[in-house]
Amino acid sequence: MSKRNRATDYAAELEKEYARWDEVFTRGGSDPFWTDGVNLELTRNHILHYKEQLAKQDNSLFGLPDIYYRETPPEVDPNYMARPDEIRENARKAMKIIDADENLKFVREQAPHLSEAQYKQFCIAAVINYAENLRRAIAEDDLIIMRRYENPERYLESFEAAAQRIINPECTRRINDNLTICDPENDEDFDEYSETEQDEEAEISEPEEDFQLRLF
Repeated sequence: MSKRNRATDYAAELEKEYARWDEVFTRGGSDPFWTDGVNLELTRNHILHYKEQLAKQDNSLFGLPDIYYRETPPEVDPNYMARPDEIRENARKAMKIIDADENLKFVREQAPHLSEAQYKQFCIAAVINYAENLRRAIAEDDLIIMRRYENPERYLESFEAAAQRIINPECTRRINDNLTICDPENDEDFDEYSETEQDEEAEISEPEEDFQLRLF
């Protein structure tokens, strides 16, 4: 049976959406562009949709599953972010790590000496702006951006990759098959749903989410 023709287990989907709502509400998500409040509302809409589909089914034999009767989560302020104080503290720690990074210092020192082509090819503006973007987010209390930096290693890898490209311009874009210069936000950790789940939920009305956006 194809994925398109496979009957949806709405009770199982409800279980997953409730678990997801609980997780995002308490621990927060990893969406790089949207608040937890927006994603909670999206999940709430999924819950309402699956309950509606269950109610439409013929449940005369076994009745509706217990999960159907669980209280629907409340609406949440769209600006809501879970664990805000933890995000702020982690951002401050990440800022200290980034500011102390020797590779970033080297990139900044060498940037004025690069040709225009090298500056663009090595993504120097983006690499330098990673630090300034976090500094600005801390000053403006932008929790969404600050949360991106809770794992600063990806940025440190970009600094190292840029430094090595400056030292050896002939090296490949990926250094040691691990280090990429640009776009550490382009990370699979930010995928909120699997491809299968996205296909199955295509019929649900969702807010527009442009995941092609980039910081720089």
